[in-house]
Amino acid sequence: MNINNCIDNPQFYGRRRGRKLSKSGQLAIKEGKDYLIKEEDILNIFQYQKNIILEIGFGDGENLINSAKMNSNFFYIGADPFLNTTAKCLNKIIQYNLKNIAIWQDDVRKILKFFPKNSISEIKILFPDPWPKKKHKNRRLIQDEFIKIIYPVIKHQGTITISTDHDILKKWVLEKFQYHKEFEWVVKSSNDWRLRPNDCFQTKYELKSINQQRKPSWFIFKKK
Repeated sequence: MNINNCIDNPQFYGRRRGRKLSKSGQLAIKEGKDYLIKEEDILNIFQYQKNIILEIGFGDGENLINSAKMNSNFFYIGADPFLNTTAKCLNKIIQYNLKNIAIWQDDVRKILKFFPKNSISEIKILFPDPWPKKKHKNRRLIQDEFIKIIYPVIKHQGTITISTDHDILKKWVLEKFQYHKEFEWVVKSSNDWRLRPNDCFQTKYELKSINQQRKPSWFIFKKK
């Protein structure tokens, strides 16, 4: 696959809009428009912010919002293409009057090309869609091309944290990153992948996973 095509014309699967937005959701989209990133905003963000964390697929925003609340010295970019989850997240941003967060309301691969090299301290991808069927494996976000795209924008010694409760995706993630020697798997004991990292917060999805007796795994890879 051509990397440039992967960046400029990423193939997206699934619906971007779910149920009709509630009145509060519609209001959040309207009142939170200043938090929504436009392409022309990117360079300004990186000019004024030095410690930037990118969360891809933030869902209802539990981890993203709590991280921004607890770490005022960091700036958070959340990328999620789904309108309903964006509305929920914006509601919380407005509620807590957070100033260290911005939202990209589309596929993250469309803006990665605008990120300066060595500009992201950490990327978090928490419980991405595993697309478990073999015929759908090319729909998974973690692909060789994607790893090549994110590598330049991560700072030296910067990290990417990936969590999943699906056995097929666990193997897939490890295989992909073991192939790319530019990243080192940060692991000393089984607790390093069995326990949620201290800088991640429990989400509704993780709690559901645990209640259904699935075992989440947490993988951290450091850029060499």
